[in-house]
Amino acid sequence: MNLGKFMSQFYRTTFQSLFISGYRRLWLSDIALNWAEFIEMIVLSWYILQETGSPTLLGLYGALRFTGTLVAPFFGVFVDRFGRRKTLFFSRISFVVLSSSILLFSIIGYLSIIPILLISSMVGLSRSLDMIARQSVIPEIVGIERITNGVALSRIGRDITQITGPIFGGLILESMGLSFSYIAVVAFYVYSLFLVLSISGIPNQVAETKLSAWRNLKDGLIYVKRNELVFALLVVAFVVNLTAFPFNNASLVVLAKEVINTSASGLGWLMGCYSFGALLGSLLIGARNSDIETGKITFVAAIGWHIGIIVMSKITWFTPSLPVLALTGMMQSLSMVTMAMMILKFVTPEMRGRVLGLRQLSVYGLPLGLLCTGFISEEYGVTVSLVTSGILGLILLAFVAVKWPRIIKQPLKPLE
Repeated sequence: MNLGKFMSQFYRTTFQSLFISGYRRLWLSDIALNWAEFIEMIVLSWYILQETGSPTLLGLYGALRFTGTLVAPFFGVFVDRFGRRKTLFFSRISFVVLSSSILLFSIIGYLSIIPILLISSMVGLSRSLDMIARQSVIPEIVGIERITNGVALSRIGRDITQITGPIFGGLILESMGLSFSYIAVVAFYVYSLFLVLSISGIPNQVAETKLSAWRNLKDGLIYVKRNELVFALLVVAFVVNLTAFPFNNASLVVLAKEVINTSASGLGWLMGCYSFGALLGSLLIGARNSDIETGKITFVAAIGWHIGIIVMSKITWFTPSLPVLALTGMMQSLSMVTMAMMILKFVTPEMRGRVLGLRQLSVYGLPLGLLCTGFISEEYGVTVSLVTSGILGLILLAFVAVKWPRIIKQPLKPLE
């Protein structure tokens, strides 16, 4: 096969879902949403650390960004019962309103830590609701045969914005200040809403049930309990949120400022390099077919992710940290994309919203991890925090491998 044919086939295989109009608009809308989110995260993280000098408060801010995980199972029931289109519209509107509030506080000179924390907790609710609605519509738009590609491309889009968003956010914060940075945040949220409103193919079917929200939630829990593989995946999701995700959500900010001694724009480059590795991981998965050994990739990549965090604890210079961050980001992407593929593949359509809600509940490990790593960083230093998180994660993953060995052996094929 010559190079031209190879590249043509690679393009058609890797980006096949983008040829579907509804998915393409959803993908672009998510790009805009993620740009806003990552600019917002780096701007507010740097602001909090500069104003207070407290890794604990930074960890609290990070934890509040995921408050929606507490009620995520009910959000899953909400999505199933009230429709995915309406839910997605509502969540995107809420992002515009909440980000505009912070912009207004900044313009009139009343911005402080308290309103940032309060609004961030409300953003956390919207983020969980939006993620459940967004993930539940992907199989409906692209078809069950393109789930692998659709999920991978969704992750690729997020990884692209994770590369460029923090870099842009750091540069604009350093050169123009917080208020101007938030004008960009609001503009991206508005554009994301506009693109979602322009999609005509988002399904809005509702689950035909007269059962209460509690009963629907109970049915979701029973479904997961009976499905050993899905249950094990949710346990792994909780572990990595507890021990690995705090690294790029807060600890890297502290590491950049207190150990590597770089600026806000330098932090943006560090986060961008981490996300570049994640993008490479998503591209690798997106270009493969559905016969890959997803369970093994999910688990082995999670181990590599934690090893990368431990290695980063020993690095004090800017340049050597870049390749390590890229490899660590790649491990994160390989683990998370394959996990999402397996959950969407092995859960029946009528239970998808409820199971994705439970999947979001596993993200509650992240705010717990952020609070713990913030406290350890403040009391004992960020190096101790990173080593502790990495070792704890490896121990918990070893327990999962012993308890549920099937997760390592499962390919992306329907369960028997």
